[in-house]
Amino acid sequence: MKPSIRPHSAVLFVGLFAWIAFNASAAVAPRPPEQMMEEATHVVEGKVVAIVSKTQKSKVERGLLIARDRIFEITLETTMVDKGEGIKKGDPLTLQAWQPSIRFPAMPGPQGHQPVPANGDLVKVYLLYNEKSKTYHPFMPNGISILGPPRKTK
Repeated sequence: MKPSIRPHSAVLFVGLFAWIAFNASAAVAPRPPEQMMEEATHVVEGKVVAIVSKTQKSKVERGLLIARDRIFEITLETTMVDKGEGIKKGDPLTLQAWQPSIRFPAMPGPQGHQPVPANGDLVKVYLLYNEKSKTYHPFMPNGISILGPPRKTK
């Protein structure tokens, strides 16, 4: 009688599936505005004056995965500062947001910032300042609130 490879394949398959399921992360739940206001280093409102994006290898997802993220560099003209020091009305402020671009195999996980504003949108952003990289990052996933299209001024 020849030994069968099927039991070994089944064990390998179940083990691989269990490992992937154990290491899979879930989407991040939206935070209430009160919690973001309390935890943020800066909270500002402004008009989006520039938005640039690029796709790069993911810093969020790792492992047996082909993962690319779309990184957005968003520049605001600050119209109001609700919290934080070092930013004044009228100052330009650049922040970084991201969304997944490619995931193979498709797995659940963080979905980045939702929504990402368009050029000209009025937004309120709840930010965390990273001292090391000197960059601002909105809370994930809902640290960017679109207040509306730009207001017309006379």
